[in-house]
Amino acid sequence: MFLRKAAISFVVLVAFFFAVPAALAATNSLDSSQIGLVDINKIFDSHPNTRRLSELEQELMRELEQRQQMLNEMGRGKTREEVLALEEEMNIEWEPIRDQMLQERQNLIDERYLDVIEAIRTISERRNLVLVIRSELRVPVGEREMLEMPVVLYGGVDITDEIIQQVQSSPAG
Repeated sequence: MFLRKAAISFVVLVAFFFAVPAALAATNSLDSSQIGLVDINKIFDSHPNTRRLSELEQELMRELEQRQQMLNEMGRGKTREEVLALEEEMNIEWEPIRDQMLQERQNLIDERYLDVIEAIRTISERRNLVLVIRSELRVPVGEREMLEMPVVLYGGVDITDEIIQQVQSSPAG
């Protein structure tokens, strides 16, 4: 499974390295001051919703752990069938709560994404940028390890801090 993910990541990375020069070639008289660079991970990490997302995910995990502990305690001394029935009953009770938490999580992710894209558009237009690309790409190197590889080695204008400032000063952010 890991090798397949690594192979897919490699193909995406190679395709990206061919796509950027092709995009640059398509814009005949492009100089590096017209190319914006962003550290998208830094931008997402600085968005106000990221903290709430982390809190919500921790809350979800705590709730799951508490429910598992409650099931373990209530299931002591019961038959397997009784425990399964109790688990089913608890799952029916938990489902709308879980769905609401997952919906809130998805809403926060969507809002964060839209805020970042809007900030990139605003800053790009203000600076007359014709192309904005991410400056780094995360590539899996282990089952739980990511390597941040530079996509751009030279040129371009880093607008990451401007994007962060725009996102944090916007009414939604």
